[in-house]
Amino acid sequence: MDTITVQLKQNGETSSLLTFGEHNIIIDRPVEKGGHGEGPMGGQVLLMSVAGCFSSTLYAAAHARNLKIEGLEITVKAEISDSLPKHFESLNLEVKNGTCGDEGEFSKLLEIAEKGCIAVNTIKNGLNFKVSY
Repeated sequence: MDTITVQLKQNGETSSLLTFGEHNIIIDRPVEKGGHGEGPMGGQVLLMSVAGCFSSTLYAAAHARNLKIEGLEITVKAEISDSLPKHFESLNLEVKNGTCGDEGEFSKLLEIAEKGCIAVNTIKNGLNFKVSY
């Protein structure tokens, strides 16, 4: 089984630096929620990850078929629960403006991306979660 590891180190009073290889993201809370607004919140990064995973899987599927996707836009919206503990109750990924020259082929690519995206599969199927200290 392959493993992906992301490292987090405190970056400031309320912010953290996430690192994977040469890539970095600062996570923080908005000022109105007690942070310093230095970056997105973790939940926002989760939604960004879903969009990014879906799009990269879509691009890979297109590339494997010698197709070029143009004009792709993805919006991810999640409903936050009213009850505690707060969590996302639903997630909607909306694809707009993407084309590959063949509408039927683009629909197939969307299905492949949905089935192949690790982030989407994790959300749909759940996972074992553990905090260790």
